[in-house]
Amino acid sequence: MSDRIRIVVEAGEHDRQNCPISVDLPWAYKELVDVCLQEEDSKKEVACQIGKGAKSAKLSWVIDQVKRGEKKTYVASSLPEKRAAKPKSSSVCICQDVDASKLNVFIDDQLFTSYHYGVEWVRPFLHPVIGPYGVRVTRNWPVEDKFADERRDHPHHKSIWVAYGDCSGVDNWSEEPNHGWQRTRYINGKPYVALECGPVYGRFVVKTDWCTPEERKQFEDTREFVFYALPGGIRLFDLTLTFHMTQRDIVFRDTKEGGLISVRVATPMDVPRGGKIENAYGGINEKETWGKSSPWCDYSGVVEDKHVGIALFDHEWNPRYPTGWHVRNYGLMTANCFAWSYYRPEAKVKGHMHFKKNSRTTWRYRVYIHKGDAKTGKVADRFLDYISPPSVKIE
Repeated sequence: MSDRIRIVVEAGEHDRQNCPISVDLPWAYKELVDVCLQEEDSKKEVACQIGKGAKSAKLSWVIDQVKRGEKKTYVASSLPEKRAAKPKSSSVCICQDVDASKLNVFIDDQLFTSYHYGVEWVRPFLHPVIGPYGVRVTRNWPVEDKFADERRDHPHHKSIWVAYGDCSGVDNWSEEPNHGWQRTRYINGKPYVALECGPVYGRFVVKTDWCTPEERKQFEDTREFVFYALPGGIRLFDLTLTFHMTQRDIVFRDTKEGGLISVRVATPMDVPRGGKIENAYGGINEKETWGKSSPWCDYSGVVEDKHVGIALFDHEWNPRYPTGWHVRNYGLMTANCFAWSYYRPEAKVKGHMHFKKNSRTTWRYRVYIHKGDAKTGKVADRFLDYISPPSVKIE
């Protein structure tokens, strides 16, 4: 086995900037101790991270910049032992706060978000969500009630969360009487299946039981969150959500009350306060985006005198891609691919989706938190990074 390989990255048809990238190495994960990654021309060392791929080790790093049509070549070297000194870079650290029942995500030693999983909550959520300039891009209420001039409606809209309103008759969206519950399962005494920190990304995996109002399990999901270390306060993370119908057949019935990934933006970003909704086809605000199918949707506005935005990306591998969007001028943005009768009542079709017992179905999403609106934040380019990343070849 060679202990040195050459890796060629081709940008393709658009510029790449702060783009996470991975490649499967020709080296066994168990046998690999450490890797040094350098730009071939400059000899500059690049921060990288080793993970477990499907059949071998996987190497990940962030491309700082490659122009359209250009290539960048790297040399990766397998090292026999861990190094004490590595290239200075951003990093992601995830730690469990046992007392508060949450997982805290730090990027460059600054809190980015926390995943709240405690039984005092109806279902888990991420809060706060801190973007560029250190401002919060999602609403604080009802998790925190100390911020003035926030809208206080829809108490089930907790920052960023996963939920759906009609799971074979169980309401796992609202917090009205007889609502369903989501309960994080403990594995070997821990609220997560896996947890990883590093210079390129941090990652955790949790299992969640979806339950009836009586807290009887209906089915479960596995959630994998991957948070990337990007410079300049830009934030990027991926959610892979796999449903496993463990108990019986389940139907996600047609309703607008739900979203497999949902965001309630900071109140100053609401459209009546000067915010803006945009989708991939040029639709602006609720009238042109609600119920419309689109690969991505973006919500932006001015918070604490800083113009920031948050985009949700659908993935082309997802069922019913591109998803429909339940997105409102008052600050809600959700990816809901089931609400056909609400989106297109004239078609007289239902968006029910049936899942057989023991079946597994996966959805993938990326969340991109940026400066400015969709144009300033180059949301369309960053979406292409997600579904059509740079090509990577080992030579």
